[in-house]
Formats: sequence, structure tokens, C-alpha cells
Amino acid sequence: MPTLRRWILKSFVKSTTSKSLPIFGRSYRIFGLAALLGWAAGLWLIPITVHGAGSQSMELPVESVESIDVELSEEPDRTIEIQLRFVDKQSGEGIPFVYVFVEELRRSATTDKEGLVVFDQIPDGIYTLSVQRIGYGNSLETVTVKPTPSNQSFLFVLQSEILLGDELTVEESIDGLGNFTKQGKLLDNIRGEDLRQSIGATLAEVLSTRAGFQLQSMGGATARPVIRGLSGERVTILKNGLSLGDVSGQSGDHAVSESMFGTEQVELLQGPYALLYSGGNLHGLIQVNQRGAPGTTITDLRGQSTLYGTSAAPGASGQLQLDVPLGKRLSGRITSDVHRFEEIEAPTQTIRNTQSDQWVQTAGIRMAHPWAIVGVSGSWYQHHYGIPPDPVAGHPSGVFIEMSKPTVEWSLEKPLTGSSFKQIALRGAWTDYSHKEIEASGALGTQFDRTSFQQRVDIPFDLSRSDGRLSGQVGAQTQWSSMSVFGASMVPSNQWHSAVFGVLEKETEQWTASLGIRWQTAQSTPEAEDLTSSIGVIDQKTHHALSGAVTLSIPWGDNLTTSFTGGRSARLPTLNELFSEGPHLASYTFEVGNPDASVETAWIGEIETRLEASTLTMTASAYGSLYDAYLVSQNTGQRSVRYANLFVYQLSDQPARIHGVDLEASWQFASHWSLTSQASWVRGRFEQEDGSWANLPQMAPFKTQHSVLWKKGAWSTSATYLVKGAQDNTGPFESPTDGYTRLDARVEYRWLPSESQRLWIFSLRGKNLTNTTYRDHLSLIKEVFPAPGIDIRGQIQFFF
Repeated sequence: MPTLRRWILKSFVKSTTSKSLPIFGRSYRIFGLAALLGWAAGLWLIPITVHGAGSQSMELPVESVESIDVELSEEPDRTIEIQLRFVDKQSGEGIPFVYVFVEELRRSATTDKEGLVVFDQIPDGIYTLSVQRIGYGNSLETVTVKPTPSNQSFLFVLQSEILLGDELTVEESIDGLGNFTKQGKLLDNIRGEDLRQSIGATLAEVLSTRAGFQLQSMGGATARPVIRGLSGERVTILKNGLSLGDVSGQSGDHAVSESMFGTEQVELLQGPYALLYSGGNLHGLIQVNQRGAPGTTITDLRGQSTLYGTSAAPGASGQLQLDVPLGKRLSGRITSDVHRFEEIEAPTQTIRNTQSDQWVQTAGIRMAHPWAIVGVSGSWYQHHYGIPPDPVAGHPSGVFIEMSKPTVEWSLEKPLTGSSFKQIALRGAWTDYSHKEIEASGALGTQFDRTSFQQRVDIPFDLSRSDGRLSGQVGAQTQWSSMSVFGASMVPSNQWHSAVFGVLEKETEQWTASLGIRWQTAQSTPEAEDLTSSIGVIDQKTHHALSGAVTLSIPWGDNLTTSFTGGRSARLPTLNELFSEGPHLASYTFEVGNPDASVETAWIGEIETRLEASTLTMTASAYGSLYDAYLVSQNTGQRSVRYANLFVYQLSDQPARIHGVDLEASWQFASHWSLTSQASWVRGRFEQEDGSWANLPQMAPFKTQHSVLWKKGAWSTSATYLVKGAQDNTGPFESPTDGYTRLDARVEYRWLPSESQRLWIFSLRGKNLTNTTYRDHLSLIKEVFPAPGIDIRGQIQFFF
């Protein structure tokens, strides 16, 4: 074990003093600091032996057998290969296409035709497996990987939903987490069936079916999630733990620069675990798991393809993903996603200039070396779409958007054997994002260019003590970005953003507590100083922030759990919030930043109670945020002197208050039948410069949604009734909206031919089946156009 300590100390201390890495600047030394902290903690953690209870079943009918020793190893530092085999309880045959996600290592793979999946380079320890399979339900499983032998096998027996007959079975809860120890970690976990339905939809549309989530948009392509009344930069969207590298949080006309195709699961982190990625999103942070390379070594060709079409915006999309074996240690992945949709049809009119074209191409490779696992991938994202016209703002034909984003991602995972530290995981990405806003005449109005380079290191650990299990993660990250805006007066600027973070979770039989902390700093440097600018002094700005959160979960018996979360959030201002000054063509605004903007800070609190009975699951949450400084871009009601048709939106930091309630319930009331319901309510106010209090703009109205689901054999169908209330608690210069109701439905058929390794899924969905005319309050074009009318969506998916 001293060898491990010397390796960490030698490698990372050297990196903090090296002069051969000028690209990383002073911020790179953050990595060395995090490694030193982890090394120091290792002096206490490493001597403690990890003991686990072995693999066990959760509430779903999934059984697992103790690991089978294959061979003994005389090398104590050698990593372990684990084989997981999934068989049908009735037939005893292997089950293909079972998706398995190792949460602690953030690695995933799918079983082959024999129901077998192999994970290489696994350190010993206790691991949580997220298991999902069409026709078998979802579950969480725990396995204990021992130091020896070097090959270990686990067998899981799955009970098919098709064979349940009239027996009443427990439906899985919405987030799939039956264990109360996970409540402080995840707000929700979207995978399996929900993701299969998301092909062709935006991320925001997928999330909007959850309590506390709605979407904001300026047309079909621009939808962005709203979480508990928070939107824009307050909703962080990450891919594999890294920033998307775009400017989608800056304005409602900017689309999120990712496709949902190929997404393995979407995690919604909250509380202490959100601090692993951001300091200002304690109420919810979106983590998309979508790798450009396979999660394990591939031995045979496999993949999936999808064809999708819709009627409300006539058009279609096609996707293909191939995992290719390239040798004993090499595996490759190729992904292609193309779509073309015409203008959206509303019940009484066409929503003009809402067409959308998108191309996404990705290629990646994974090498499983005995020392480490290395992955490299490259992608090209291109998206052309329209923004509907706003005659008042002087754009009767709308604006056209051309987006492009080449990306290179890399990762290195170094397993740490015989230690309480599981691995050292390095991830990084380079992106070159471009966003052009073009007038109907073809003239370029505004162009946003953003280049970024980012990297992070994560070191998870896990150990058992006599008084309970202790686990967590430490790490660091840094990001350099450069941003310029053509067509506005914003001076080109660079920003260094660095952070160190850690989460510690203590689990006992009586309670579970999680503690998270994050320190971050940012240095924003304009290329040219302007001490006499009309918006303030433009020069180098430095901001520091410390965020922390704690969650305590207490079970009141076997079925009832209460969780308490409290903390301090801090979000650093962006370059746009600091230095913007000029017209933003597509959002029809004249934006003015604030060079003196402070760190956005808030005290947050939440109480959640969860009931899990045999056929009923209920969750109730109440939350609140007290902002000392809330960065809000307000409509001043004044027209720009330079562009008389545009209103001036001025950024200010004001005290604010946000509070709300979320309710969810799932009830299986008969064989094959279940009911899910949810409700969300949120209110927000901020203090104006004159001392009076006003409603925050763009706050979501009351929402409730009820779905009836029927499943039998290969068939499933559902109907959803959505109700949104009127919103008359509006902010300054914001118009109210009426409430509305909407009816949606879905039917799906799964076909797995006998003795075949090919799975077909056919689905048909309908939205707004009554063709109701309504205007959603969070739509940024609601005063000009209503929401889309009846929409029939057909989809065929093929797994092989």
C-alpha cells in the first residue's frame, strides 16, 4: 500500500510544480491540491478493509447468486474482471439487451445474446448496479467484488413481466430507488422506457414529465428545462460530468447542443451530490450519460437503429449506433443522427419559421490496457433552425440560426486495487462552438463564438467500519473558455474557472447523512479594458465562492423515510452576465450586463417524505431558497437608443425568495394496471431597486398530471391528462396566461423473435389529442403563437 501512496504523491505533486504545462496555468495546480487531499485521507482510509454483504435483490423480482470463483490470483494489485449473467427465471435461458450501469465507476454495457456482460479493470469493493431490461422492469443491485480471484462471476435471475399473469406485483417507483440511502443523491433517474420514448424529443421535453420540471422555449428546437422555477444559467446541463461548451443557458433562443439519441440514462442530482459538478444548482442538476466509446471491451458487432416521424412538425429522423470489436483490447463506436422537421402546426395556424435540421456524427475508441482504460472520441454537431417572427420587434419573417460544435473528448480510468479508493478517473473535452443569427435577408445579425478546454479528476472511495458504511468522492476540475460576440458591443473575453470538491456519505442502520462541499474561483479577463464604458468599468474580474450542503435521511420503519436537506449555494457570474452590451437578434432584446455583478448566493432548504408500501409509493417535498443576490435580467420598459424596436434588458443582483411544493404518487391498483400522479407549485419574488417586492418573471404555473398505464405481455399503453393553471402572478412587463388541459396517449409493442438476438420496438404516441388551443406561460413566443396542435409520433427501434 505504501507503493500506492508514493505513486499518487509523486505523480500529482510533480504536476503542481511542473513548468512544462503552461496551457493549464495556475488553475492546473488545483489538481495537485485535490490529489494531495485524497492522498492525506488515504493515510486513514487505506488500512481499513472493505467488507460487503454480497449481491442481493431489491424489491423487483430479481435474484442473484453468490459470486463464483474462477481462478485464484497471486497478484494483490491486479485488477479484477467481473462477469454478470442474466437468465430468465422460467426458461433458464440468457437474456440479451440487459443494460447494466455501474454507478460508482460510471461505466455501462449491454448483455450479449447469451445474457452475459463483462466489466474489466474493476477494483475490489462494493458496487451498485442499475439494471434495466424491456419486459423485466428496472432495479438496483449490489455486488461485492473481492480482492481475489481475478475473475469473478455473478448470476442474476430475472422474472419476466410477460409471465406474471394475474399476480399482483409491485411497480417500480418513478426514480427506481427503493433504498432510502440514495434519497440525498438523486432527485430522479431517467432510463429505460422513458429514454426509449425520447427519440426525436428534446431533453427538456423528456424532463417535463417529472414533478417540479417544466420547459421554456421559443419553438420546438429551443426547449430548455426549468427546475423548480429556476431556468437559464441556474440549470446546469452536463454530459459525462463535463460542460456542454455551448451558450444554451444564456437565452431562450439558444438550443441545447446535444441529441438524446445514444443517451444511456439521465441523472438529476440534488443536494450534496450536485456539488460534485456545480455550486449553484442544489435544487437540481442534469447529468446526461452519453459516451462516445463503449463502456466495456466488445467481442462481437452490436448496435441499435431508430426511425422516427411526427405530424405536428412534419418530418422524420434516423439514428444508427454501432459498437465494433477492434481487437483484444480495443473497441469502437460509431453514431449518426440526422433529422429534418418542417414548421410546427398549431390548431388554428402554422407557427412560422420553426423548421429544424440537425446532424450529429460521433466516432470513439476504447483501449483496455492492464494499467488503465483510455477512451477518445470526436463528434460534429450541426443544427439549423428557425426562430418565429415577432412583428413588434421588427422581425416579421423571424430569424435563422446556424449552430455548429466540433468536440473532442478523452478519459482515463486508473483502477486502484486493494484500496478504499476505487479509481482515479480523468476526463476532459475541447469544444469550438459557433452560433450565428441570420436575418431573413441573409445578413448576419449576431454571432456567438465560444471555445473551451476543460478537464476534471474524480476519486471515489468506499469503506466499511464497525459503525456503518462510509463512502464518497473527492476531485477537482478546471475550465478555460474564450467568448466573443459579433454584432454587439461585448468585448471578447476569456475566463478561467476552477474548483475542488468532495462528498462524504455515512450510512448506518438508523440514518444516512451526506455532506458536500465545493470551492470555486473564476477569473474573467476582457481582451481590452474600458474604464469609461456606459455599463460600468470593464476590466479583469475575479470571483470566489464556497458552497456546501448536507442531507439527513431517517427511516421511520420499513416503509417511511424523511429526508432533510440544507445548504448554501453559490453561482459565479458568466462572461455574458458581466460584459454583454448590444442587440440579441433572435431573442428580440437589447441586453446589458453588469461588470459589478456579484456571486449569486442563496440559503436553501428542503424536507421530503417518502412512503413505499406494497403497491403504493408516495413522495412529498417542500423547498425554499433565500437569495442574497439573484442575478436577474429585467425588462426595463425602455427602448434601446440604438435599436428603437428592442427593449433594454438590464442585469441586476437583487435579493429574492423562491418556495414550492412537489407531490408524486404511483399506485398499482390491479393486475397489469397502475396509476401515477404528480403536482407542482412554485412562487418567486425579488426585491426591486426601490425596495418594493415584485414577482419574478417566467415562473412556472401550477401543474398536475395523471397517467394510467396498462401492461400485459409485449404490449403496453398509457393515457396522460395534464392540467396547468393560470399564471397571473407575473413579473414586470410580463403578460398573464390562462390555464389549460391536454390529453396525451401512447401504445407500444415489443417483438423479440424466438431464438433471435434482435429486438424490435414499435411505438405510437399522441400529444394534445383534443387539438386544444392554448398558450404556455413559459413559452417566449406565447403572445404571438399558441402551442402546437395534435401531434402523432411514430417510432421503430431495432436492437441487434
